[in-house]
Amino acid sequence: MEVRQLVGLGARAVALASLVALFPATAALAIDRQQAPAAMSHPGHVAGMSHSEHMAAMAQTTWDLNHAKHMAAMTALQDQSKLVYLAPSPGPEKEKLPVPVPPDVAVAENGKYGPLGPSDVDLVVKVRLAGLWEQPAGEMAVKKGKNPRVKEIGKMIAEQHAVLDTLDVRAAQRLGIQIPNEPNADQQFWLQEMRDAEGDEFDQIFVDRLRVAHGKVYSAIAFVRAGTRNDLVRELAQQSNQFVSTHLTLLESTNLVDWQHVPLPPEPADGPVPAAGYIKSGVSPTVIWLVLGLALVAGTITTLRVVRPR
Repeated sequence: MEVRQLVGLGARAVALASLVALFPATAALAIDRQQAPAAMSHPGHVAGMSHSEHMAAMAQTTWDLNHAKHMAAMTALQDQSKLVYLAPSPGPEKEKLPVPVPPDVAVAENGKYGPLGPSDVDLVVKVRLAGLWEQPAGEMAVKKGKNPRVKEIGKMIAEQHAVLDTLDVRAAQRLGIQIPNEPNADQQFWLQEMRDAEGDEFDQIFVDRLRVAHGKVYSAIAFVRAGTRNDLVRELAQQSNQFVSTHLTLLESTNLVDWQHVPLPPEPADGPVPAAGYIKSGVSPTVIWLVLGLALVAGTITTLRVVRPR
């Protein structure tokens, strides 16, 4: 057998191997096109659209539905009475509030401060609960702390929580929100831990417990501050945010925070998740058909060269 014939047979074998390798991808693509209409029957889907167009339609449909629900809920809450803007409410009696607040507080003719949602009520309750255990924890740090810095920030946190608690109670009274008068079960357990601890162990428990608790309430405050429609809650959230941010910094200044026990921030969203049942081939359809075409042409040419008469 001549060298040319051997080369031709080799090229033919390569072409056939290419066809075999591309067959699963072609089959997957065919399955995609057959199953997509049934698996992706949702508003906004059009038969024959590409994967990127399909995902964009899904994202738009989801956004439209969520936005419609949100606007319906806010319309139901919205107070239609006329709002009159007042001067910023003062701090507690004989106390100068050390943090800035939003410039105006609106009160309607019916005495309301705007629509009050579930997150607004939850914030007022959480700020009250925070004061009920963090103020006595700070007072305990002044008496039991071994590290001078722990004693110092314990005093500051206790005094500032007394101010914040007064602001929270006043807001709850104006809004008609029922607030607790004692710490919850978890907070009582943390306080008991501190009562039972001494020296370095006390300092570590004090810093760790308060640092984690402040981190949790900090995120809750931020969401309400950003989106509440109630002016009085917005003012309280702004005040609370300033206090809690200060306390986070104070606690971290002790260099005792055990970062292994501090929750990591949530992962950022990477975009819409593919619909269930949609099979991605992982290869662009254009590339698949281009390679198939080239393989067929190469195989045909090689075959003709091998079998043509000499």
